[in-house]
Amino acid sequence: MNLEYPYNYQNVEDMASKYLPEEQIKIIKESYELAKDAHEGQFRKSGEPYILHPIQVAGILTELKLDYATICAGFLHDVVEDTKYTLEDIRERFGDDIAVIVDGVTKLDKVKFRSKKQSQAENHRKLFVSIAKDLRVIFVKLADRLHNMRTLKFMKPEKQQAISKETLDIYAPLAHRLGMAKIKSELEDLSFSYLHHEEYLEIKRLVENTKEERKDYIENFIRTMKRTLVDLGIKAEVKGRFKHFYSIYKKMYQKGKEFDDIYDLMGVRVIVEDKAACYHILGIVHSQYTPVPGRFKDYIAVPKSNNYQSIHTTIVGPLGKFIEIQIRTKDMDDIAEEGIAAHWNYKENKKSSKDDNIYGWLRHIIEFQNESDSTEDFIEGVTGDIDKGTIFTFSPKGDIIELPVGATALDFAFMVHTQVGCKCVGAKVNGRMVTIDHKLRSGDKVEIITSKNSKGPSIDWLDIVITHGAKGKIRKFLKDENKETVSKLGKDSLEKEAVKIGMTLKEIESDPTLKKHMEKNNISSMEEFYFYLGEKRSRLDILINKIKVNLEKERAASTITIEEVLKKKEEKRKEGKNDFGIVIDGINNTLIRFAKCCTPLPGDEIGGFVTKLTGITVHRKDCPNFHAMVEKDPSREILVKWDENLIETKLNKYNFTFTIVLNDRPNILMEIVNLIGNHKINITSLNSYEVKKDGDKVMKVKISIEIKGKAEYDYLINNILKLKDVIAVER
Repeated sequence: MNLEYPYNYQNVEDMASKYLPEEQIKIIKESYELAKDAHEGQFRKSGEPYILHPIQVAGILTELKLDYATICAGFLHDVVEDTKYTLEDIRERFGDDIAVIVDGVTKLDKVKFRSKKQSQAENHRKLFVSIAKDLRVIFVKLADRLHNMRTLKFMKPEKQQAISKETLDIYAPLAHRLGMAKIKSELEDLSFSYLHHEEYLEIKRLVENTKEERKDYIENFIRTMKRTLVDLGIKAEVKGRFKHFYSIYKKMYQKGKEFDDIYDLMGVRVIVEDKAACYHILGIVHSQYTPVPGRFKDYIAVPKSNNYQSIHTTIVGPLGKFIEIQIRTKDMDDIAEEGIAAHWNYKENKKSSKDDNIYGWLRHIIEFQNESDSTEDFIEGVTGDIDKGTIFTFSPKGDIIELPVGATALDFAFMVHTQVGCKCVGAKVNGRMVTIDHKLRSGDKVEIITSKNSKGPSIDWLDIVITHGAKGKIRKFLKDENKETVSKLGKDSLEKEAVKIGMTLKEIESDPTLKKHMEKNNISSMEEFYFYLGEKRSRLDILINKIKVNLEKERAASTITIEEVLKKKEEKRKEGKNDFGIVIDGINNTLIRFAKCCTPLPGDEIGGFVTKLTGITVHRKDCPNFHAMVEKDPSREILVKWDENLIETKLNKYNFTFTIVLNDRPNILMEIVNLIGNHKINITSLNSYEVKKDGDKVMKVKISIEIKGKAEYDYLINNILKLKDVIAVER
């Protein structure tokens, strides 16, 4: 199958014919014929006829079993934007329903904007407002974006970066908010592969290296679980679940976890017939395995805001390994994968309830569109809080209000209604009076206290709220009510900071760093900038620091002598040494890390490779990964070497991990531990697991130790290999 272009028109028609009536299939065919005619002579960057793109979009929509109007819009989504046909032509031929969807995904190309950034923001605003009017707009837009990401390799690198960033910032969060997990995960992984390519390859390699081992383990667990359920007469589907690359990246690079510490790389999903069976199976799992405290979540009783329902629990499985188990019904599983799209497909024959969480969010978009003064505020308000952790709070009537972690009583008030937020003077949380800055926790029952005499939001409120929606509403109030006061506050604060670094207000106003900041944020005048400062939308501390650094450089450059330049160069050379025992000319020691794929030790031949995220990674010279990276980009290779003198004075030993392959027998682990102890080497961790090698079952023991260097390691390994039933040692 061609992964970039898996569908042809006949595939789409065949899939649609399985759930749509014949008269609607005819209209779908008409939309295809018009799109084919309209795009005649147009080609994609790959050189393929352009019509193949709308076919793929329609194919993705048909896979989701969406209604005929959405599929037609999939074929026609680029017609108004890129061909001679107008929206009126579409409306006349196919009716209002399809025309509205096509209009929703059509960019505002006829409008002139100050900058590309403003153009992008206004197009996003139009898209979100269109989604709120007809949800099918986002289905087409996500399908369009998904296929564009699948074929992104044909674009220029700078385009790849820009489109991937937009996808990660806007479209993946939207897919998540609508519960469309499959599309969200693919968009994230594709964007990740372009934005952080080296990290993507590293994670891919780590996953593939341990894939078979994890697969064997989880399959054994699934077999055991299936037998248990059959014996108890419970009908259920049990399957494995793999963690996506981008999720691994976020845990490794954003939360600082090691790959081996991510225990939910692969989990188990149990699909049952009804809700009661979910809780029955939960009881069975917890009776047979030890649950991990704090790792149980019941999203069936309290669904997420994207309508996601499932029970999550983490248990201690065989060999002491943690396993995440998700338990849900078939309908819940469909919604978990397809999200709100599942409500539109043939099985339901009706659209989503106007009272559910998704439609509540859509109403919020309409409200926020009417209240937000700035397009940037509007976009942030719609997408800014999506990817944060969530808490579930309750109104006095028992309605669930979902908020991001860290939200305050004031955030809750603005979530209820703008006027409630503006008149808020305090709150009762679980019956106890609290201030407006009180941080809420999951399970809190919140009653907002308002006063008619309240003067409304002040500047300080912007430091209390964390949700983008609340910030936008406060800023609009401040702008409407006291624009002059806020602007003066911003101007005074800038003047005060200017004096501190020895500059006048006039000098600051003409500073290139300030001009660049204003241009970047689409601020057209100093008056507007002062207002931005006053309402704390522009970070004054960061801006002043940048101006200060540039000013100091200029002053230093005008007075520095040749002797001082030479002195600085010598100092920098000396600073290149670090407590890793490695010399790298002119490099700060915080930028160095050892590669986990080959774990170099003093005595090994080593090489360095400059990475974007982690600085300089030191590999063994014979490491295959190092050779592959250098071959791909030789300019990033850097000369590194061990410093014997520094190694001698080094207080800390080197952390090192190796794996012993052995035939299992009683006391073998104890013999290995005693041997290492006799060498006066400290063990930091030990993990054992069963694998298949040449058709036979063997044990692998992964051991982490603290060691001085290669000579000490070689001596240790030689002695380990002498032990009975030890097959090999893998470094």
